[in-house]
Amino acid sequence: MSDQSRQPVEPPLAPGVYAALLEQLPEGVVVVDAGRRLVLANHRAERLTGIHLTDRVGQDICEALPLLNADGRSYWETDNPWGGLRTRSGSPEQRLVLADGRSVLAATRHIRAGSDRTLQWLVMTMRSTTVRDRIESETSALVTTIAHELRAPLGAVRGFSRTLRNRWDQLRDDQKLWMLDAIDTDAARLQRQVGELLDISRLDTGRLMLRSREVDLLSLVRTGIERVVSTGVDADRFRVVSQFDEVRLTADADRLTQVLSNLLENAVRHGRGTVTVTVQLSRREVQLDVSDEGPGIAPEHRSLVFTRFWQARGRGGNGLGLYVVHGLVAAHGGRVEVLDLPGGATFRMTLPRHTPEPEEAAS
Repeated sequence: MSDQSRQPVEPPLAPGVYAALLEQLPEGVVVVDAGRRLVLANHRAERLTGIHLTDRVGQDICEALPLLNADGRSYWETDNPWGGLRTRSGSPEQRLVLADGRSVLAATRHIRAGSDRTLQWLVMTMRSTTVRDRIESETSALVTTIAHELRAPLGAVRGFSRTLRNRWDQLRDDQKLWMLDAIDTDAARLQRQVGELLDISRLDTGRLMLRSREVDLLSLVRTGIERVVSTGVDADRFRVVSQFDEVRLTADADRLTQVLSNLLENAVRHGRGTVTVTVQLSRREVQLDVSDEGPGIAPEHRSLVFTRFWQARGRGGNGLGLYVVHGLVAAHGGRVEVLDLPGGATFRMTLPRHTPEPEEAAS
């Protein structure tokens, strides 16, 4: 007799042990037998459904746990694992509704036996819909926000284009140039908003890549100011303060210009008076402050400004710009924050003089 055959056979676990193990799972678990009777349910399943399932053990599952699918029909009757194809191994996760209106995300696993693959046990796992509801709500808010933001420039581009086409011979040259400038401005606005959406996707999925090289931060600041001034903002509103003629660091110039433009436009839109850009340099870091003379940001809002869809009350915008700023600065290995200083809002960006390699920034 082999050594393997002399190994003692472990006795099966007692039913109470199985029940105790199920209580350790984060998901709700319901077990049904071949006769459609409820056999076992853990307390997580009871909390998710609001039903004392342990008091209904032995009942027909249709009565013990009445679940409805998206069509309002009984899930058990429409899914019918007892009478359906015997090749089925289970059902994918889907939202199911209970009589009191609460819902769960549930999936089943079919345990079959014999050559005819008769269903012996059905195991249902369930979890809360809270996370999915939040994701769906954020997605809906994103679609609504972007649709609203795109509508105005698209309407302007279409209106001016139609006017130019239909009244070309009636318009003066200066009117034509003004409309063409307006079309160009709105097209640039659309391009930027689409770019922000792509950046959000790359940031959220870790696919953002940096093309880093040595750049002069002060030169990028001046470029960012010029871009804001080109939209009609008075150049006298901006002041740059630095004891250096140039501040060099390793960074993605395009991404850093995007960050600076967002911070400058934010200061112009939400602040008042002079917008001051202060650049300081240490051995390992570069520090840049963008300050305005407006009402500032309330202390209770400072932890929210870099989240999606946060907007200063009554100031417009899509609430995505600062979220992108935070992600792009973090990709450079830096940090951005709102300082608790009197006399307006001050955003501070701190960057290492040498940014991470592209593959590090994308992680």
